[in-house]
Amino acid sequence: MNNFFFNNLSKNYFLFLIIFSSYTLPAFSESGVSVFMYHRFGEDKYPSTNVSEEQFFSHIDYILNNEIKIIKLEELIQDLDQNKKFNDKTVAFSVDDAYSSFYKIAWPIFRDNEIPVTLFLSTEIIDNRTNGYMTWEEIKTFVDEGGSIGQHTSTHLHMPLNSISEIKEDILNSHKSWIKNIGYIPKLFAYPYGESSNEVIDILKEFGISHAFGQHSGVISSFDNQYYLPRFSLNERFGDIDRFEFAVNAYSLNIKDFLPGDMFLIDNKKPLIEFSILSDLKGSPIDCFSNPGGKWDKQEVINIKKNRFQIKLKEDYLSGRARLNCTTKVDDEWYWFGYQFLVK
Repeated sequence: MNNFFFNNLSKNYFLFLIIFSSYTLPAFSESGVSVFMYHRFGEDKYPSTNVSEEQFFSHIDYILNNEIKIIKLEELIQDLDQNKKFNDKTVAFSVDDAYSSFYKIAWPIFRDNEIPVTLFLSTEIIDNRTNGYMTWEEIKTFVDEGGSIGQHTSTHLHMPLNSISEIKEDILNSHKSWIKNIGYIPKLFAYPYGESSNEVIDILKEFGISHAFGQHSGVISSFDNQYYLPRFSLNERFGDIDRFEFAVNAYSLNIKDFLPGDMFLIDNKKPLIEFSILSDLKGSPIDCFSNPGGKWDKQEVINIKKNRFQIKLKEDYLSGRARLNCTTKVDDEWYWFGYQFLVK
């Protein structure tokens, strides 16, 4: 499966390889947590947010047949708070938006196999009894049967593109709905569209929210920004069993001191990206792909000092969401780091 992934990268993307000279880095054995994010199940009208039932069942079969360690997101957050290291390869599951297909197709599978899952939902959509979404009655049943819930704003807004007052009002409205319908405000939070900014993070802190999840692929380690935790998004295109197995078994690159410091790019559409890697690469090459100019392609990576790397983008990012994925293979193990920018 690993060879399939690597060969597929080579066929689809411009071949450009940066080989680093040998050096010694601090060795970290932290393998990390792969958190998966779903939206719809068996709704093939929406391939960008849907996984087929066959794909979903294959994911669950793989987890159960290989006795992969699974934890709740609440346990993940608790471990991050206590600065624990994730030395055992672990996974966690989440679902965004509370579509009816989750409740009908996926939840019985999670429940009957005692697999914890967190449902992030936008309250106004549920308040309006929007067609195709779960009802508050179903959400209460989901919680009573062992499910976990999390905040996802009230109106599913693009948070960084709104004013501070609008964001605060939206979150307050969601809290009122949570209290009215569930009786408490969930601690967990996920950004709609995975979009955030330093300004948005400051607002979350004001509301006592201590951790938040994005939608960029990557393996969580204790070094991650706890207000911008990655999740592997699964859909029809990126939900085949080969990619799922790859993400389950991938290790964290243990990235530290990532620049630019804000994930919301307003004036600089071609940022100089830098980060330190604390994992011991043992001289292995690192490949970084991104989508400047709207084209997914390999980018130039420069080892500027010991464990510090710089990425020079080929073009400006276009407005909208921009993604970055970096991978490397060390001793037959794949390491993965991902990031998302919102470009105005």
